[in-house]
Amino acid sequence: MSTERFMAQTYGLKGKPFRDRIAKETWLETWTDREEQAEKWNGIISESMSSNKNHLAFIIGGYGEGKTLSLLKIVKDTENSERIFPVYLNFKGEEKSTKPGLDFIFRVFKSTMDKLRRDESRIRKEAVESVPDEFDEVKTILNNICSDDPEISKLALYFFTGEINPSQSEMKKLGIIRKINSIGIANEYLAGLLAFIKALGFSTLLLAIDEFEYLFSLVSRTQQGLYLALLRGLSDFPVGMSKEPGDIANMVLFIAISESGWQHLLDTERKAELTTGPIVPLRRRVDTNGEILLGPFDEEQAKELIEKRLRYNRISGEFEDQPLIPFDEDFVKFIHAEAGGALENIIVRCDHVLDAGLAERIPILGKEFAERVLSERGF
Repeated sequence: MSTERFMAQTYGLKGKPFRDRIAKETWLETWTDREEQAEKWNGIISESMSSNKNHLAFIIGGYGEGKTLSLLKIVKDTENSERIFPVYLNFKGEEKSTKPGLDFIFRVFKSTMDKLRRDESRIRKEAVESVPDEFDEVKTILNNICSDDPEISKLALYFFTGEINPSQSEMKKLGIIRKINSIGIANEYLAGLLAFIKALGFSTLLLAIDEFEYLFSLVSRTQQGLYLALLRGLSDFPVGMSKEPGDIANMVLFIAISESGWQHLLDTERKAELTTGPIVPLRRRVDTNGEILLGPFDEEQAKELIEKRLRYNRISGEFEDQPLIPFDEDFVKFIHAEAGGALENIIVRCDHVLDAGLAERIPILGKEFAERVLSERGF
C-alpha cells in the first residue's frame, strides 16, 4: 500500500499539515489565543475609534513566534468595522532604497489603494469631491484613478504609489505640476488620502506593518534615523499642516519587529540619550500598552496549535471538525519542551515526527516515537 493511500485510510489525512510554515490568512483558523497581548492591541484599537489622535504600537517577537499572524488577526478582526479601514503591508524583500523614508510612505499609499481597488465601489467620485480643495492635486489624482479611461486611471495610480517617475507629458495628462519627490509633498498626499478615507465613512486608517526591521537593511546606518523620524512624524500627523486632526481619519500603526530588531532600537536609544537622535522622542510616542511582547506558548496553547493544524485538509483546503491524525498528551508535553514553546519550533518538530510516523505507519504519535525521530534527525 502506498504511503499516500495509507495516510488517507489510516489517518484520514491528505497532504502534510506541518509543511506550510509561512503565516498567511488561511492559518488564522488555527489562531491560538494570546489573551494578554490581544487585550492590549484591542484596547489601542478601541481608543483609536474614540479619539482623533494617532496611535503607535510595536508587536515584538522572535522568529516564528507569530508576529505576522498577530497582524493578520488584527486586520481580520477589524475588517468588518464601520469605523476602521485596516491595511496589511510587508517590507520584506524590498529593493535597496534610493529614497529613504519616501519609500515607506509610497508603500502605505500602494497597500491602501490596492485594498480600496479590490472593492471598486469604495473608490467613489462623490467621496473624492469631499476632499478639501486645499488638496487639489490629491483630488485630481484620485479623480483620475476613478476615470473611465483605463490608461489615465493606471497612470494616476502608478504615480500615486511611486511606481513610475512621470515625464512632463504624463504629468500634463494627469493635470498636475509637482512630482511626489519629498516627504513634505508626500505628507500632503497622505493628508488628502486620510481625508478621502474619512469621506468614505471611516474614522481610522489601521496600518499593520510587517517585517519593519528589513527597512534598516535597505539604508545606511546614518539614514536609519530618517525612518525613525518619519514614524515620529506619522504619530504626530498632521502637526505642521493646516488641517485639524478631526478633519481627516486618524491612524493606528501596529509595527511587527523581531526581538533583534527591537534590541537594535533599544541600543540606538541608549546611544542617543546623550544626543538629539530620533529614537528617544519616538519611544515617548508609543502607546502605554504599545510594546506588545509575544512570548513562548504554554502547554495548553501548544496543544491547541497542534490540534487545530491537524484539522487542516490540504487537498480540500478546508478545516475538518476533528484532527486528522491522533496524538497523545505525552507527545504534546515533549514537543512543547523540546520547542521551548516557540511556534515555529513546534511546527518544525511536528513536521519531522509526522513525516516519520507516516513512513513507519505509526497509529498514534507519542513521546517515545517523537524522541527517537528527533534524535535521529539531529535535534
